[in-house]
Amino acid sequence: MELPTLDARPHLVIAGASGLIGRRLIAELQGRWRVTVLTREVSGAEATGATPLAWTPTAAKDGDRAHLEGLSRVLEGAGALVNLAGSPIAAGRFGAEHRRRIRDSRVDSTTTLVEAAARCERPPAVWLQASGTSIYGDRGDEPLDERSELGNDFLAEVGRAWEQAAASAAARSRLVICRTGIVLDREAEAWRRLVLPVRLFVGGPIGGGRQWWPWIHASDLTRALTFLLEHGEAEGVFALTAPEPARQIDLTRAAARVLRRPALVPVPAFALRIVFGGMADALLLPSVRLLPTRLLEHGFAFDYPNATSAAEELLAPARES
Repeated sequence: MELPTLDARPHLVIAGASGLIGRRLIAELQGRWRVTVLTREVSGAEATGATPLAWTPTAAKDGDRAHLEGLSRVLEGAGALVNLAGSPIAAGRFGAEHRRRIRDSRVDSTTTLVEAAARCERPPAVWLQASGTSIYGDRGDEPLDERSELGNDFLAEVGRAWEQAAASAAARSRLVICRTGIVLDREAEAWRRLVLPVRLFVGGPIGGGRQWWPWIHASDLTRALTFLLEHGEAEGVFALTAPEPARQIDLTRAAARVLRRPALVPVPAFALRIVFGGMADALLLPSVRLLPTRLLEHGFAFDYPNATSAAEELLAPARES
């Protein structure tokens, strides 16, 4: 692994850049940063504006010292590392194999990056580490923020292990843990699944609809990641969620108002479990009323702070998909 060094811009390395968040972040930063994306296989379909490099996320577990040495050369002197790597949680029915893949893909890739960075004389100055709001478990109406106790279900344990795998990076890099909520974007599967029933006049409460969904507009998420990346005093855990939490039915009703549709047809929890298996209890039914306290304390301003403003932007007629 060798990189050109003629570009005077600071070097940003992103692992797990193929998803929505990674692509948006690259588009936001490519003018100010020289971006390298780590990918399992260079296919030519990588995001424009970045240099792709093949890597093996399991190199540390495999004991592949040569690969770790090569990866350390990529990370040497980097201005920042953004670690988004991990198998999609919603891409399965939460059987044993899918659960193993969710956990291992996160812990193994993070461990590989940590061990490679440990070999650097000048490790990445900033380390943005992905995590998720599911780390809090199902908490009902309890107000939460970064200082709240964590949960103890499967995804909460995955979150603990993911964050712990990155913890030692704090000794040499400014480590920022990003507990990201449900991302709303025209391309996001969560938003499409929420809006489609509304368009078809069958939208309504999911599993009762009273559960709090810790959501964030993709534009605000990209801006928040950039803010944390470039805000030198930011370190530690940050909740990346909108400042005005919404229940599931509130998000559906916001979309229904914009589309001028009803939002009355309920989808009971048992039906969700039949269709989605364990994913329903892991992602759709838990309640996480999470506030981005530390992000607000650091002065970040949201463009889409509530469900109404987000729905109006995402469903604007001139830009509908």
